[in-house]
Amino acid sequence: MKTVLFCLLLLSAYAASAQSFRISPQDTQRKESFVLMRDGTVLKGQILRQDSSIISVRRRGGDMSFVEADQVVSISDKEPEEMRPAEPANGSYQVFVFRDGTQIEGTFVKRDSTMITVRKRNGRLTYFEPELLLKSDSVSTLTTVPVNKHRNRFPTWMLTGQTAYNPEKGRFYYRNTWLLLNEFTYGITKFWSVSANFVTPIPYLLVRETYAGGGSAYVQNNSSISTRFSAALGQYVHAAVTVSYRQPYGYPQGKGEGTFRGLLTLGSSQNNLTLGYGLVATRARFLIYYNPPYYSSAPPVYSYGIPNRSFLIVGLVQKLSPGLTLISDNQIRLDNVNFYVDTNWKTSLSAALRIDRPRHAFDLGLFGYVNAGEYRVNGKRVNILPYVGYNLLIGKP
Repeated sequence: MKTVLFCLLLLSAYAASAQSFRISPQDTQRKESFVLMRDGTVLKGQILRQDSSIISVRRRGGDMSFVEADQVVSISDKEPEEMRPAEPANGSYQVFVFRDGTQIEGTFVKRDSTMITVRKRNGRLTYFEPELLLKSDSVSTLTTVPVNKHRNRFPTWMLTGQTAYNPEKGRFYYRNTWLLLNEFTYGITKFWSVSANFVTPIPYLLVRETYAGGGSAYVQNNSSISTRFSAALGQYVHAAVTVSYRQPYGYPQGKGEGTFRGLLTLGSSQNNLTLGYGLVATRARFLIYYNPPYYSSAPPVYSYGIPNRSFLIVGLVQKLSPGLTLISDNQIRLDNVNFYVDTNWKTSLSAALRIDRPRHAFDLGLFGYVNAGEYRVNGKRVNILPYVGYNLLIGKP
């Protein structure tokens, strides 16, 4: 048994040495050589010697480097082919996004059970494990929009509404609108996220139904919680369902309202059209007390149920330049209006420019709403407000 183990050890040592790179006399005679490593990097310098599994290299300036022989692919007097950049003939490449937020640009070479090989845009080969990859996107080099710099990092959000794109898994997002409403979102999985928002504690807002103009409750100041489920139906087709709950001002405690949205987004994360349908429902009822002057037999209290409210969503996201995105976010009411505080508007229209930066963005534009019927706000049927928003990616960009 000991003899068999000894033979196995010798065989293993021989196999390991056979797999390790061995320098040649010509390598040590050259003043400059190119050492190609398995990770795609190239070490340039003079080969001095090889001691067992370590190769000594003197780099320019006299610095010494020591590399393991089993990590060396080749040593030559010419720059390796792997170092020569070659943009694909079709003018496109891929962006590989990892779970830790880092990215590399290049073209796919091959994949096996343990490793993915990618040739980076500078020509070098790089390797990584498949489970580290979050997603990859194809990008045309003919476009003027770079993918890894100043792109729209917040494709989930339009202005006050959302698209069907889900937040990235494991990332926190923050959004502020009008310096008043604060929203936090977290991507739990690739297809599921949760959100919560609250109002900046300014005293007079805490007792108002709305903060976006007198009488218009398109954007309520109530805190709410929500969740969303998304699915990719194709490369450029995404669908999502969102559910949120809030306790509006004046509603009976514990009987708030739920908002359900179905969203369909057509296009990429940078250029898309979003269509959707929304439904607002509640079990709350309002009691009206009065003393009838003529009918003493009439009940002193009437209970009114709040009808459901529905609306259509139409949104547009269009990349204008590497650091600028146009966003339009619109809603059209389908039900009868003018029942309670947030039913006075019929249509809301908005457009803004998003100034994109690597990990945050500013939204500047106009937000308007058309009041229903004869209802007026400040004597106007159409009210236009400035829109200001801020978006932040929390954590690594």
